[in-house]
Amino acid sequence: MHISDGVLSPYIIIIGWAVAAPSLAMSVKSLKPDKVGAYGVIAAVFFAGSTIHIPLGPFSMHLVLNGIAGLLLGWSAVTVITVGLLLQALFLGFGGLTVLGVNIAVMALPGAIIGMLGRHWMKQFSAKKRPWIGSFAGGGAVCISSVLLFVALSTTHAALAPLAKLVFWGHVPVILIEGVISYWLVHFLQKVKPSLLGILH
Repeated sequence: MHISDGVLSPYIIIIGWAVAAPSLAMSVKSLKPDKVGAYGVIAAVFFAGSTIHIPLGPFSMHLVLNGIAGLLLGWSAVTVITVGLLLQALFLGFGGLTVLGVNIAVMALPGAIIGMLGRHWMKQFSAKKRPWIGSFAGGGAVCISSVLLFVALSTTHAALAPLAKLVFWGHVPVILIEGVISYWLVHFLQKVKPSLLGILH
């Protein structure tokens, strides 16, 4: 899902930074000193999870985990995912620096927004329904990211449209897998540590 330098048009890159910069600034302001440990753990999981690539036809897929980060951190997930994206670009060559704003808009923002909605909805529903909300958030964030990735690629150049379609459909298994992971994560956390999901009881 990482977009590399030199792929997108300057206009898409500028739009990406215009969206990402204020979102990241607001996210940094939302960080809380008492959650530094959680930020570090989730950043490490995001970094590691999205570096394990599984070949699928002409490209490879990897876990995104942005919805899970959003469920656990809310808006702070934008900062945490951004750190992971920056480290991947610098040390592993995944993504790039000029397109970092687009990658933030594609991956971090959907995770934070859907995660915040999921946290809100889980407060309104019973324990039996919360895992399904988690599943929706985990899979839904990846689905939205896939759509945004498709838009970014297909609007850059018409020649990229077929590739954009392949990448989108290639993420369908990832959407399903992350939905299942999120279901069981919420099922587990609401029993042992509901505060991580913003649930008081």
